[in-house]
Amino acid sequence: MSIKEKREMLDRMDNDDELRREFFALQNLNALTTLIPNNGEDTTKATKVHLLKFKRKVRIKLIVKSLHAVSRYAAIALIAVIATMFISLRSKSNTVTIRYEEFSIPAGQHATVTLHDGTRVWLNARSTLRYPNVFTDTREVELTGEAFFDVAEKKDKPFTVNVAGMKVSATGTQFNVFAYGDNSNFTASLIEGTIEVSDKAGTQKPIELKKDEYAAWRNGKLIRDSLINKDFLLWKEGIYAFDDVPFSDIVSKLELYYDVKIIVRNDNLGKYRFTGKFRQRDGITSVLRAMQIVNRFNFIKDDETNIITIQ
Repeated sequence: MSIKEKREMLDRMDNDDELRREFFALQNLNALTTLIPNNGEDTTKATKVHLLKFKRKVRIKLIVKSLHAVSRYAAIALIAVIATMFISLRSKSNTVTIRYEEFSIPAGQHATVTLHDGTRVWLNARSTLRYPNVFTDTREVELTGEAFFDVAEKKDKPFTVNVAGMKVSATGTQFNVFAYGDNSNFTASLIEGTIEVSDKAGTQKPIELKKDEYAAWRNGKLIRDSLINKDFLLWKEGIYAFDDVPFSDIVSKLELYYDVKIIVRNDNLGKYRFTGKFRQRDGITSVLRAMQIVNRFNFIKDDETNIITIQ
């Protein structure tokens, strides 16, 4: 055995009881052979065989120990690689590319969309909602038209609806926003929770609405009042409901919902108010015919110009 092999063997015996016992047994065997008369090479061979077996066992244990050490280092390296991959993936996932999507509804229809935070939005006819593909630090959308929002509750991230000149903010609530065109027609109606309504120019003090209240922009001012009737929300189910509404207001709504121009040449109709419910899918012609039953008038629809004339 070389000096290095002897040193390794002694080090192993210090830490391995089994090897130490076998070494002492080998020593005893060697001592005993010196007391026995020499019968030639048989005794020497027996001693050498035992010595070779012992050395082989030492080498095997050294190899196993080395493999254990290598496997530990390999495991540590594997864990480090996995951790690096995880950190890398986390780093990549934190870099989000924000894209904006638009959801538009044609005239005479309505639809529902669920945003990425779980907020559900109902959109009325001729309405468009613009929103990001993912919400980051804030939740902001843009609306043109009419929509009902059922906002997913996230108190640390208010949900903001931006319309022409106005802004509606909430954390988790249900409300309706009517905002076709400029803010002269703006109305925000609260069904559940609380919302804050403000004008972007900052000319008016923000209004915080409570359940069953609405805020509207009228004559250059932001006003607040109580909701008396909620039938107007039936548009979510495809029904247009009017409760004691002036004829001129109904005409304005029908123009918005069905993307048509209506010319009224019957002055007597201006003094009438109507109450009724109409199915959206039946079309504007069906609505006008139902109204004819209450107050007599005639109308002509020009499909080429998309103009309805009421006489």
